Amino acid sequence: MKYLYAEITISPFSEDSADILCALLGDADYDSFETTETGVKAYIQESKFNEDNLKSVLDSFLIPDVKLSYKVEELENKDWNEEWERESYSPILEEEFGIKLNPKMAFGSGSHETTYMLTKYLMSKDFTGKRVLDMGCGTGVLGIAMAKKGAKEVVAIDIDDMSVENAKENFELNSIENVNIILGDASKIEGKYDVIVANIHKNILKNDMKTYVAHLSKDGTLLMSGFYTEDVDELESVAKLCGLSIVDILSNNNWCALVVSK
Repeated sequence: MKYLYAEITISPFSEDSADILCALLGDADYDSFETTETGVKAYIQESKFNEDNLKSVLDSFLIPDVKLSYKVEELENKDWNEEWERESYSPILEEEFGIKLNPKMAFGSGSHETTYMLTKYLMSKDFTGKRVLDMGCGTGVLGIAMAKKGAKEVVAIDIDDMSVENAKENFELNSIENVNIILGDASKIEGKYDVIVANIHKNILKNDMKTYVAHLSKDGTLLMSGFYTEDVDELESVAKLCGLSIVDILSNNNWCALVVSK
């Protein structure tokens, strides 16, 4: 699967502007981001890229006196993998939690705030005897964490075939066999789960929350992340409409996770 990236220059640059821009691009199907010294690199599957949509996002950026410019480049899978493995991968998850990874994308290597935050949270829990789902699994790290903490069965689902292949590699690397890795979206979920973890994007979480709830066991737990502090109220409202109770809210550098129960 080919990826493109938009290298966007923010002038003058600030982290706040970069965070806001990433949130806007996330709504436009960009799925991974890298903050540079002058702006943001935003990555998107080639099949989802539309330059008019990109221009529309940039035109909607209304912070006074901030100017944006961009260029779009093609990124082959091989180059993408090698770039992150060579330059960006930090083995923080192996050093702290014993989780070995052969990362193919930055989001899921442990360098992103949500991945580290969720992994730390999951590694503090006991999943002995539980059936768990890692929805939007990416590298599979969250499913691996739950397996290490005793889960009897792990199901991992992702829409990206490259993520599915990478997740398979990483489960094998951690000698985890009680896992079923599936290519697809929320429509592929079957049966009931004691725990569902979905580290995706705000709009996907809102759209698929009813499906998650339908597959959650009685007294089951749903852990959602991939959104900003300012999105918490919106997701809490949707969760309550789905009959869920708020258990906890986690945060790390303006990224948040919502823990809810059925």
